[in-house]
Amino acid sequence: MSLPPPGKPAQLSGASMREKGRTLLDKGNAAVGRAKATRAGTMWTRLNTVDFINSAFQFATYALLCIFPFMIVVTAAAGDDFRKVIITRLGLNPQAARDVDGLFASGHQALATITVLGIAFLVLSAIGIASTLQVWYQRVYDQPPSHDWMRLLASRVVWVAGLLVNLWLHVEVGRQVGPAGHHVLSLAALFVIDVLFWWWTVHILLLGRVSWRAAFPAGLAPGFCYAGLGVFSALFFSKSIISDEKSYGPVGVVMVLV
Repeated sequence: MSLPPPGKPAQLSGASMREKGRTLLDKGNAAVGRAKATRAGTMWTRLNTVDFINSAFQFATYALLCIFPFMIVVTAAAGDDFRKVIITRLGLNPQAARDVDGLFASGHQALATITVLGIAFLVLSAIGIASTLQVWYQRVYDQPPSHDWMRLLASRVVWVAGLLVNLWLHVEVGRQVGPAGHHVLSLAALFVIDVLFWWWTVHILLLGRVSWRAAFPAGLAPGFCYAGLGVFSALFFSKSIISDEKSYGPVGVVMVLV
């Protein structure tokens, strides 16, 4: 009986392993392709194309600088205190609440001394946030910018009005039930409110050019994120705010909020 040439079994084994490796790689690529073909995968791909992580940080900073003054004055005009809204929404303990309380004014003095120029700045700031979201959604959903500036402006103004309603609902849920991170009922109610608001946001800012079904993931994702934020903030934000306030002063509180 003749024996196989030396080294032949090893060569066959090596070729077999390479073939198996190529098969596994092909299966992996096929799985990735199928995942990308799903609605969630398509949305993730589109988000990556607009560099959404950096955009999110820029948006958070923009919101803190522009939308917070607007909300402070609006809540003061409604007879409430924006600081309480933040404290309740994040479920902060008394010490962290004092740090946030010292960061913002109540808004009543600003409301009493506000000028026409100040009102214009607040309105333009809120509309600027809507404009930023509008451009972002256009990129995500691959929609060309509209040249009807009247409809664009109207959609942004309507969105600002919707934002005020959303803020009021958050305040009322916090008053009636309590912080989202500590009460399941509050968490569930705010989840539904947030999903509906951000779902509607896509529809209104894209001028109804995207179907409600296609816009739903962009409403569902923020709902989950805000719910997660409610739980996470109730567990960890108080310690972070207290620690950063001691280390950096009020700017440390700002960093945590961003």
